[in-house]
Amino acid sequence: MLFLKSGNLKKSNNLKYINQMNEELITLKQAPIIVYEKIKAVGQQIEAKIAELNLDNQLVTEDTLKSAKNTRTILRKELDDFDTQRKYIKEQVNAPYEAFEKAYKEHIKVHYDKADSTLKSKIDEVQNRLLDDKRERIKDYFTEFCAAQGIDFLIFERLPLNITLSASDKSLKEQVAGFVGEVSKSLEFIESLTDPDEYKAEILADYKQTLDVTRAIQNAQYRKQQREAELQRIEAQRVAAEQARLAAEARARESAPLQAPAQVTYEAQPVAPVQPKPVQEATQAAQEDENEVVQTTFTVIGTRAQLRALRTFLDNNKIQYNV
Repeated sequence: MLFLKSGNLKKSNNLKYINQMNEELITLKQAPIIVYEKIKAVGQQIEAKIAELNLDNQLVTEDTLKSAKNTRTILRKELDDFDTQRKYIKEQVNAPYEAFEKAYKEHIKVHYDKADSTLKSKIDEVQNRLLDDKRERIKDYFTEFCAAQGIDFLIFERLPLNITLSASDKSLKEQVAGFVGEVSKSLEFIESLTDPDEYKAEILADYKQTLDVTRAIQNAQYRKQQREAELQRIEAQRVAAEQARLAAEARARESAPLQAPAQVTYEAQPVAPVQPKPVQEATQAAQEDENEVVQTTFTVIGTRAQLRALRTFLDNNKIQYNV
């Protein structure tokens, strides 16, 4: 293969032959004839003509506006005429080159492009295989190193490695060890925190996502503050609602209508004859009656102030009543 053993190519002779072909191929039989002195002379005439107009000192008013517009139109028309000539000359000068360039690409460049594409494909195939092999070696080292450190959540793709053919395995492995070592130190730091286990678990979960221990702690602290603030808000709402309820009940009791009946009546229930009991039993029954909850109905007559005082007494002693 000619690109593998340059000694068999007679390299110097081939280069000489190619250079000779280049000299014979790219030749210019006649260069464009451009009289630059004439262009310069015409430019000087135009400069003098415009200078005579004294445009810098011309004052354009309503009376001279039309004249100024006409002068500008004439100058622009002259420039358009020169531009038309320039474009024509450019086309005439470029036409032979464009034809040459087309033939050059079709008959010469195409062969070099094809050869370069073929070589590039073969070279890329070998280099990609070598690069894949190196990546697998470094990945295997990474997996073993993580297992030795007890790290099971880190994936190889998260490492900031630039694996190239020029990079040595040693330097790449050192980068892997350094990165995984920092992760191990961060895990040890999180474990050493004196916070509750559930809080440390929250920091750890965040760290596994960010691989930034400072950011993980800040995120956990922020969420903790948010939760505490929400609990405080809920408790404040509960206290406010309870206070509002108690205030409403107090206002309802104070504004409830109080009726004083004409007389006090007692509703007595008929009772069966009671047989005398021994003194000890009677005393025990009296003590039990002290704690017995009973219901009775009676009517109270008094002033509004007295009745409010009675109600306060009943409330303070937790005595149930109906109004």
